Amino acid sequence: MRWIKRIFIVAISLYLLLLVGVFIAQERLLFLNEQLPETYQFRDGEEVELEVEKGIYLNCLWLKEPASKGVILYLHGNKGSNRRCLRQAGTFRGQGYDVFMPDYRGFGKSDGEYRSEQQLYSDVQKVYDFLRQHYDESQIIIAGYSLGSGLATWLAANNNPSRVILVAPYVSMVYMKDKLFPFVPDFILKYPLRSDENLKQVKAPVTIIHGTEDELIPFESAEQLHQRFPGKTELVPVPGAGHRRVIFSNVLRDVVRQIAQRS
Repeated sequence: MRWIKRIFIVAISLYLLLLVGVFIAQERLLFLNEQLPETYQFRDGEEVELEVEKGIYLNCLWLKEPASKGVILYLHGNKGSNRRCLRQAGTFRGQGYDVFMPDYRGFGKSDGEYRSEQQLYSDVQKVYDFLRQHYDESQIIIAGYSLGSGLATWLAANNNPSRVILVAPYVSMVYMKDKLFPFVPDFILKYPLRSDENLKQVKAPVTIIHGTEDELIPFESAEQLHQRFPGKTELVPVPGAGHRRVIFSNVLRDVVRQIAQRS
């Protein structure tokens, strides 16, 4: 019986070490950032340095249209930087809306790094406050892709944009954790990013766009969000599209065009 007890103690110890490792490594798992030198020149757009904390600036790209009818605040995913995501922003362009793209802390030419979910929310709120100095809220559309979808729902829940577009959204990071690492308890997560809870407070209409063959965030996630909030959400499937292809899809481009025509 003594050897069984030893095996049990070793197993528990290894499990606790694993949890500690997951807790410590969360930022490296969640934020797959690409850093750019300060000398890097983007091929398009006006750069804006936005101070979000003393001495911490987010580098943002402002893509302007002639005779703009408003702005799409594009919150990109957890990988790369605006260098990579500039091509993604092309899906939103040509419909009469400016596009404003912040790079998160540690991404691209932005300063700092994240240690809490509240920092993420505080940063995107400061970005939104900057846009309110240049546009009426009735002219602001929030679009979030992948990681950015959770930030978009929080921002919409705490402000009054005209519309929200969620591309490849997750129910929450708790949901994603349960899919990938069900043995990790919820309290370990520093970034729960509860889109499901945030959507309860969103007053603007929400369009959810998701590839049916998404290999990273299951299409089921979009279905769950739509089923929970059928009155305020519209679900637009993109047949056969995976996680990356959906952001470039003509389906998304058509949704943006329809929204622009109604505005």
